[in-house]
Amino acid sequence: MTQLTILTGTTRGLGAVMAAQLAHSGEHLVTLSRVASDTLATTAKAHGTTLTQINVDLGETKALEQAAAQLKPLLAKHTSVRFIHNAGVVAPIVQSQDLTDLALINQAFQVNITSAIYLTAFVLAGATQASDLRVMLISSGAGRNASSGWGVYCATKAAMDRYAEVAQLDQGKRARIVSMAPGMIDTSMQEKIRATSKNDLPSLDRFLDAHSQQKLATPEGTATRLLKVLASEAFGTKTIDDVREHNVQV
Repeated sequence: MTQLTILTGTTRGLGAVMAAQLAHSGEHLVTLSRVASDTLATTAKAHGTTLTQINVDLGETKALEQAAAQLKPLLAKHTSVRFIHNAGVVAPIVQSQDLTDLALINQAFQVNITSAIYLTAFVLAGATQASDLRVMLISSGAGRNASSGWGVYCATKAAMDRYAEVAQLDQGKRARIVSMAPGMIDTSMQEKIRATSKNDLPSLDRFLDAHSQQKLATPEGTATRLLKVLASEAFGTKTIDDVREHNVQV
């Protein structure tokens, strides 16, 4: 069995750590991110991993279409295909009456959910030889619990949950599709949240406290958990899932 893993949003944070771990796999890894990584290429080469790095801004429609076209010839070559949509943006964080920056709103939807739907379609259609086909969409508790000031982010992640449910209905037993919440992780996204005004994000203290009390999970630990769950037989048991509910060794 030959395995292909496609991962978006690998420039930094959780995505960069997942990519680094997957570079040890000895399989075929495809990353989609704004910037290619020489370090990742070196790691992949040292471990016999075939690495394809596609430079793309998922917020740009034409670039997204071109990236998907590059994936197409790779998909049919593998009997095991896994797609992880990790890319995401947290802005804008403002009160609903201030959601007037249409470009910023459109970018959030494009990166967080539109690109996920579009790339998943290419994976599902192109993986014609795959007997093991898995899609993990990195969601958020924000999609399951409303938070003042987070209208756009909550909306995109709620959309991701519902899309995953529909896609799973469409695919039946052919694929396992999961919208997976990773928990609160110590990444640059959390830094951006903590830099927000309390007027825009009334729940700001929750994020400040989680950081000061060292309650944030590490990117390394979360990446390991996510990849272990993705590879497990339990993956796909629940379409709307949370990695923290899985008992995995890190």
